[in-house]
Amino acid sequence: MLKTAFADRPLAAFDYVTVAIATLLMFVWYVPGTTALRLALALVLLALLLWQGRRVGLGATWRAHRSLWLLYLALTAWIVAEALAFGVSQDIVMHEIRGQWLRSGLMGLAGFLLAGVFAARHPRGGPLLVAAVASALVVHVAVHDLYGLWHWVKDGSLPFQQTPLTANYASTSFLTNLLMSLLCAEAMVRLLFGHRYLPVAGRWLALLMVLCVFATYSAGARNGTAGFLVLLLSCAAVGLYSRRRALNLPALAGIALVALAALGSFGWLAFKADPRWQTLAETVPIALDTEHNTAWRQAGDFPDGAGLPRLADGRPVGHSNYMRIAWAKEGSLALLGHPLGVGFGRDAFGRAMRLTYPDYASSMHCHSGLLNFAIGVGLPGLLLWLALLWLLVAHGWQAFFRRENPAGLLLLLLVTGSTLRSAVDGNLQDHMFEQFMFLALLLAVAAGEDWRPIPVKRPSVPE
Repeated sequence: MLKTAFADRPLAAFDYVTVAIATLLMFVWYVPGTTALRLALALVLLALLLWQGRRVGLGATWRAHRSLWLLYLALTAWIVAEALAFGVSQDIVMHEIRGQWLRSGLMGLAGFLLAGVFAARHPRGGPLLVAAVASALVVHVAVHDLYGLWHWVKDGSLPFQQTPLTANYASTSFLTNLLMSLLCAEAMVRLLFGHRYLPVAGRWLALLMVLCVFATYSAGARNGTAGFLVLLLSCAAVGLYSRRRALNLPALAGIALVALAALGSFGWLAFKADPRWQTLAETVPIALDTEHNTAWRQAGDFPDGAGLPRLADGRPVGHSNYMRIAWAKEGSLALLGHPLGVGFGRDAFGRAMRLTYPDYASSMHCHSGLLNFAIGVGLPGLLLWLALLWLLVAHGWQAFFRRENPAGLLLLLLVTGSTLRSAVDGNLQDHMFEQFMFLALLLAVAAGEDWRPIPVKRPSVPE
């Protein structure tokens, strides 16, 4: 397929160099201690793309995505103006804007230019860029699985929540969910439209999905497992929507039962493997009573649960369950109390807490990226951000269902999955936010291609 796509204009040295840099950047994004390398790769990539973009001309690409960039610029203007007018600790806020918001924007620009320049040089080159992204993710997941299997054989037990390449199991779950989104998008276009986007045989596609399932289970990130299940349900919904006129009620019920049984089995295994799920219901009312149970705003790691509220059987509440719920409640109250925000930044939650509780000494981040973002930029900034995400979702939806472009479904799954995850995890910051912006803008351009399989003329066979 790739040979067909590039038959008229073969890949040049520039193409190989930019794709190689982008692939390496995708690989090192979640590897600890590579901040300087990531920044260097991104700057080199951006410089090459700006130089080549002037040569090939990207006027049509800019016009096609003008609304996205105008909305991003409007949000940027609001973030800066809000910081100057209402920001608490303005020096910190301005540093955060430069180091977080503007850097992630530059990463988004790099992804946009990469797909735009590649589209100008190779109008049907989207599959190569997506394949490059996939290859970096496959290496991460494969190394994680091999590491787990090796220790399983060597030690007799699975190294639960241990990660060889990333800083923690949450990072591994982000990458695994991203790769699974890509694989699901490819599987859906094959099932629904009967053609392939990536040059991967069906058996290898199935094997990669198995690797993702194993990585999700062994990583043991609760939110990653939930995201994995939501992803599969989303794909089932997309399939049923596409075939809604061809399915009768018995067939629909049968498909739904099989899908729910498979998802329920995996969810039950993940539930039993992680004891934190099993005390969640009892922890909720305790954590919501933030007035009487004040451990959520105290410093310390609470070794052996000392200082934490107690469950009915005398055990301390799960630290993660308790803190996340209490912080979510207090963060929501802070947003209502400061609807115009306290200034953009990873520590927006903590700065808001100190306005209400001068003795606050706990985490400066509430472990909800979306809530932390809203506290920082206020309700107007949150609405602008959600509008930007909605534009990306609408673009992906139209690309997939109108032009049968798998990049559209991948964009749709990336944005919805990351947004849902940001409600319970802090992924709107640092390398996670940079990678999201890079991929979202890359896929937005790739989804704009009127991509359909090129019919291959087969030689006639004499009778």
